[in-house]
Amino acid sequence: MLAALLLAGGDAAAPAPGEASVAQPTVELDVAPSVGVGDTVELTLRVRNDGPDSIDLELPGRPVAFDVVVVRPDGGEVWRRLRDAVSPSILMLLRLGPGESRKFTTTWAQRDNAGRPVAPGRYTVYGVLPLSAGRLTTARRELVVGP
Repeated sequence: MLAALLLAGGDAAAPAPGEASVAQPTVELDVAPSVGVGDTVELTLRVRNDGPDSIDLELPGRPVAFDVVVVRPDGGEVWRRLRDAVSPSILMLLRLGPGESRKFTTTWAQRDNAGRPVAPGRYTVYGVLPLSAGRLTTARRELVVGP
């Protein structure tokens, strides 16, 4: 059975006496800091076990339904990988040993959710890894689209 995970960005109290703490995987998004207008942007979400014990993650979808979101400086959504996507209700069990990681890669063609090319400028990008019991969200990264 999968124990409840401490989700990224959440607050957690110290475990009560006699309770074990639950390991939290680390999630990161790799993306170039700047790209040329019209270039395909490679986005890699990486989940890593930094703890001393193995952890089990129940990930929905096959392939895994990870998400990447691109937003404007005002916070408005430009593109979301899973927008309007249907994911099979299949769970994949991923066991990560101490120090192990897994990566999930996708590309963004610099088009918005309606399929229109995006304008040059500054965007913010972050990744989301849904779990059967919540989700893990990466830190936000800046991406400059320009000549």
